[in-house]
Amino acid sequence: MQGRVKIEKDLFSISDRLKEIDGRYELFRNTIAHRFEVYIERALQFVVPFQRLDARTIDFARKTRIERREKIVQEIDELNARLEKQKEKEILEKALCEAGL
Repeated sequence: MQGRVKIEKDLFSISDRLKEIDGRYELFRNTIAHRFEVYIERALQFVVPFQRLDARTIDFARKTRIERREKIVQEIDELNARLEKQKEKEILEKALCEAGL
């Protein structure tokens, strides 16, 4: 994989700790995009959303596991419902204000 350097040892043992979550995880540094990436068998699983490797990376890996998909979808649905309700409230308030009520 061009532009990617496999990380097997790092300061906080993030690569080892990722393997505890899933033994197939491989950690790379993408030198072109300047980011960390996690792969399983050459397939990108996720991009680490942080500039440095630390405990947040492990938390992110656990949070985004496929086994949590139902919980993730539920969280997204709840957020979307709250945003929709807020938008409806703002539209109603604007309409009432324009109507002079």
